[in-house]
This record gives sequence, structure tokens and C-alpha cells, in this order.
Amino acid sequence: MKFFKFPIVPVLFGFIFGILTQNFLYFNSISILVGIFFSVIGFGVAYFLNAKKKFQSYFLESFVLILSLTFGMLSSYLHREINAESHFSNFLSEKNIVQGIVSEKLKSTIYYDKFILKTDAVNQQNCSGKIIFYIPKKAEKNVEVGNKIKLFETPKLLQNSFNPHQFDYSKYLQNQNVFHEVKLKETDFIEVSADQNFYHYINLIKSKLLKSYQIDSFKSDNYNLLMALLFGEKTELSKELSNSYTQAGIIHILAISGLHIALIYGIVLWLTKPLQRWKKGKVYIFLISLSVLWFYAVLAGFSASIVRAAVMFSIIAFAKILNRQSNIYNSLALSAMFLLLYNPNYLFDVGFQLSFAAVLSIVVFQPFVRKYSYSKYYVLRETKSLLLISLVAQIGVLPLTLYYFGQFPLLFLVANLIAIPLSSVILILGLALIPFNFLLPKVAVYLSVFVNMLIDWMNNFTAWIVQFESFIVKNIAFHEVLVVLLYGIIGCLVYFVYHPKIKNLSPILVAVLIFQMGYFFLNSKEKSNHEFVIFNVMKHNLFVETKNNISVFYTDDSTKSKQTIESYTRGKFVKNYRIEPVKNVFAFKKNILCIDSLGIYNTKQKPEVVVLTQSPKINLKRLIAAIKPLQIIADGSNYKSYIKLWKVTCEQEKIPFHATAEKGFYRLN
Repeated sequence: MKFFKFPIVPVLFGFIFGILTQNFLYFNSISILVGIFFSVIGFGVAYFLNAKKKFQSYFLESFVLILSLTFGMLSSYLHREINAESHFSNFLSEKNIVQGIVSEKLKSTIYYDKFILKTDAVNQQNCSGKIIFYIPKKAEKNVEVGNKIKLFETPKLLQNSFNPHQFDYSKYLQNQNVFHEVKLKETDFIEVSADQNFYHYINLIKSKLLKSYQIDSFKSDNYNLLMALLFGEKTELSKELSNSYTQAGIIHILAISGLHIALIYGIVLWLTKPLQRWKKGKVYIFLISLSVLWFYAVLAGFSASIVRAAVMFSIIAFAKILNRQSNIYNSLALSAMFLLLYNPNYLFDVGFQLSFAAVLSIVVFQPFVRKYSYSKYYVLRETKSLLLISLVAQIGVLPLTLYYFGQFPLLFLVANLIAIPLSSVILILGLALIPFNFLLPKVAVYLSVFVNMLIDWMNNFTAWIVQFESFIVKNIAFHEVLVVLLYGIIGCLVYFVYHPKIKNLSPILVAVLIFQMGYFFLNSKEKSNHEFVIFNVMKHNLFVETKNNISVFYTDDSTKSKQTIESYTRGKFVKNYRIEPVKNVFAFKKNILCIDSLGIYNTKQKPEVVVLTQSPKINLKRLIAAIKPLQIIADGSNYKSYIKLWKVTCEQEKIPFHATAEKGFYRLN
């Protein structure tokens, strides 16, 4: 069958479209199986007719795409663990004992340590599924990855984002097949015991490696940065340092991904180059490469990003044996296909999207890089090549960067020119430290001091880049539609790179015009959307009134509300806004009365909506009888005990009650 030039690519696209279809439309298992049945019959008929040459191959190719689409839907359904009959949620009762293995430790918050529990039993019934559980730091419970845990609390379903246009952590967790949570109190009992399992041994290896480094030879931030760079251990990395690298446009060097694996793979190829003279030299190089890559994946704790990168380069290494390295598109598509077959939810992982977008962009723009990086001088050639690769990689990830992070560092080329070579040296020396840590600890001390100095240089350089705030474009409003349209412009640009003719500039100009029209439409749509929103901000008040794309925020603490305000203005395409103190009365389609900690209100006022803030000591029954509101709302500044009492009172009085701490933000259109 004569398919496309790169046969795996269209199959991958069909599979991806199937995953997206299932994710948004949620077909049941019977519907999917019926779709597969008819797709298989159609494929069989198309194959038979194509073999008899009664139809062109396009007919068969169409059914290949349809078949891959239906299998993508099936894969997505089967990998959604909550759909399984064995999922622990099907065994829950009023009182529960949940048992499982701690599979992962997440980045801690100010008050809690966070872990992922892989369940194996609920009330002594075998089950499966994952739970995120929170342990208060004050409880001082010593929990490690690989421990066996018993929880005596009932897992609750994750709640969606509490504020509009903010990062939805619950949705992120659901893409990791985590749908429930347990938030323990200091007084709650938890049973912890050691266990010999896969997670225990991975954590044991990782812990020994982390503890082998001479901590006294490093500054605290430098040590945490080195552990993030080498092993993907970012749980202790400070927020300030992480933000600094993000704003400089070099946060990718701290995420174990293609950059690390490419460097290690390149070193292995360089060291094993003499083996090419042997009869089966390519096979030996492939086996050595594979062993080193996956051993490093084990050392790095088998994180999702390192597994993705290891799979990608394993397939590229295998292609070299078959002398198929020129067909890099099939290699990339095949690696993506393997990963999505293993876990379709990788498709919604930001790291997965950024990794493949960057690598694909580098591959696609390779003729451009090769043409303009040539020089007879080695240093100049390598410098130009590094700059151009950074540029084309940034082009590939630009739409995603604008959508997910809402900012763009204009000095990213300068930052990458220094940071990539420097981080590569730190990575090589950091890995070289491992044998010295165990065999020659005295030598390791001197080498550690040198590595610490290099990290200092990199941190200082990053801080220097970040201080040019005018070169960091922040709070950029972007939308999913704009992501697609911007990739359309990039696609036209790629076509022009391969066919550099004046007439081929026309598609680029048309794509830019369509992008501008899309931006204008989205902006105009938001201008006509007037709303009043009560946000959920812990211990503080935050309201916003938006009309004609102009917002007025009312808050008692603008510093604590800054991130929420920025997310809202970016999501709503708001360019003009101001911040004012909280008022007691608002008029927006309905009269809104705000009662604060003083508990003072005028009984002559007849508001439709009453907002309770800062835990006012009032008799709610008397308030309802006096002013007869249609709706009562409690924001995030109130005590939980007060909210419970108010909720009961409203149920008795048959008044709708909305607590933002339970249901999230309240919007009045």
C-alpha cells in the first residue's frame, strides 16, 4: 500500500484525534466498540477493493485514519482508571479504611506535604486507583515513597478550579488519573509501614544518590538546583529561583527532558565511536546507548518527562541500526505513538506538548539552521548553530508558551547562549561526581566546590537577565483558538523555508490576517460580556466588576490577590483595570450587600444578594427575616465553622447558599 511519505504520521494524527474526541465527548464503551466494529469492516472492505485495484489507495487510507481514531478513543477510555470496575470509588461506604503504596511525593505547600497513594484495598477489598493525600507539616509524620499507608478517612472527589481563568490543578491531576483527595488534620491517625516494592527501591536508589553529594560544599539553593538538573528532584527548589529561570526563558534546563538525554546520548556515541569498526559495532552501540539511557531514567526516578525522552531517543537509536535515521519524522511519530499507547493522558501534559513541539520545530527548520550556521571557524559555527536551534525551538513552542504561561522573554536567545553550554557542563560534572562520591569522597569535595561555583555563575547570570523587566512581556492574553491560528502561521512559514519564492509569502500574510481577525473576535466577545465575580481567596476578599472590557477589583489585600487578578485579566483580555477598597454596597443588575466582620447592615436596604465576609457575628435568621435576600454567599475569608452554621440556617430558611470555599467562585452575569 502506498500511503503518505511518512506512514506513521497520519496514523498518529488519527489516534490523537480519537483521544481528543473521547476526552471532550465521553462516549461509553459500547458506542466505542460499535465504532471499532464498523471501522474494522470498512477497513477490510477497503483493503480487499484496493488489492483488486477497484479503488484508489485514498479509500483505504481514509479507513486507516478512521480505525486509528476509534482505537484512540478506546485507549483513552481504558486508561481512564475511574471507568474500571476495580476502581476504589466503587467500594466506598460511610466509614472506610483505604490502603495502598505511596508512589510519588509532590511539591509541598506552606502547610502540607503532598503524596500520591496507589490504592490496593478499600475495606479489605482489592481495588485500584490513585489518591492525592495531604499531611499537615505540623503532624510530623515520616512518610516516604514506597511506604505502605492506611488512611481512615473517606476520599472526596477533587473540586474544580476555585477561581476563573486560573490553573486548574484538579484537571491536571485528573489527567494523571487522580480523581480523589484526602486532606488529613493534625489529629487524624495514619498507619505507616515499610514495604519492599518497585517504588521503594527506586526511592532508595534516588535517596542514596541525593545524599551522596557533599551538601556542605553547596549553597542550599545551588544544591536543590543541581538535584533538579540531575534527577528531576524539584520538590525543594525555591519558588523564587524557579520563577527567575522561567522569566529568563531557560526553565527547560531544569526539567529532565530531551536536552539531558540528547547530551548523554551524544556522549555515549562519542565514547563508543571506535566500535563502529567492528562487524556488529552498530548493534553494540545501540545496546550500550539503550542501557545508559534507561539506567539514567531509573536514577532520575522514572519521571514522566525522562521516560518520554528515553523512549524518543531509544527509537532514534534503533533507527540508526536500520540506517533509517534520515526519516526522523517517522521516528518522532513512532515514539509519540508508543507513549500515547502507554498513557493517552500524556497528550494533555504540558511537558509532553512542549518537548515534541520543540524537537519537531528543530527538525522541520533544519535546512534553515544548516544553511545559516555554516562557518569555517569552529567557535563561530557552533555559536551560530546554538543560537539558531534555540530560535527555531522557541518558534515551535511559542504558541504553547503564550497560552500556558502568558509571558515571553525577549532575551531568551542571549539567556540560552550562556545557560545551555553552562548547564551542560554542570550536568556532565554532576554525573561525574557520582562515582567520586562513593569511591573518592575527598576528590568529590573539591569537584563539588567547582560545580557550586558554576551554578553560582548560572544563577547570577539568570538574575542579571531577569532584571531587564522591560524585555519580559508579561500577562499576555491568549486563547486555544489563537494557539491553532498561530501554528497555522508557523506552518506557512515552514512551507516558505522549503520553497523560498515570493509567491509563497501570500499564505503567511493570509494566516497573519486570519490570526488578527481571530484575536479581534475574541476580544470583542469579551467586551460584550459584563459580569460581577466573587473570588475565593483564603482569608481575604476579592470582587471584580467588569464592563466593556474594563475591570474594577475590590480587595482588602492587593498583594495576596495579585496572581488571581493577573490570571483573570489575562483570561478576559482586560487591558484596563484598577484596584479599590471593598465597599458595602454594589449595584450590578442585582443589588449586592456586603457584610464584613463588624456585622453592621441597614434593615431598610432590600438587596437581592448578601455577601458574608470576614466572619461577621450576626444572627442569620434575623437578617433573612429583615431583608429577605434571594441569595446568600460566603467568600473565602470566613471561618469554616461559621460557614457550616450558615449553610444549615439557609437550608432551614430555603435560601440558596453558596460558599466559595466549597463551590468555588460565584459569577453574576
